[in-house]
Amino acid sequence: MVNTQYLEKLISDAGIKKTFLAERLGISIQTLRLKIIGKYDFTMKEVNIICEVLGIKSLAEKEKIFNYK
Repeated sequence: MVNTQYLEKLISDAGIKKTFLAERLGISIQTLRLKIIGKYDFTMKEVNIICEVLGIKSLAEKEKIFNYK
């Protein structure tokens, strides 16, 4: 499960466009939006790319985004 609000905030704060992120992930912008809102799960590869793009290195921070309960 994704912490949608927190992920959206991190993307916005980083000044990254979702279209850029979708391109880096190799998915459409529509698929990215569906994954952000939790309709589909991110793959581990996608999680790693998102964290790389956003500069997230700590496991705690990754868990805050992608293991949201």
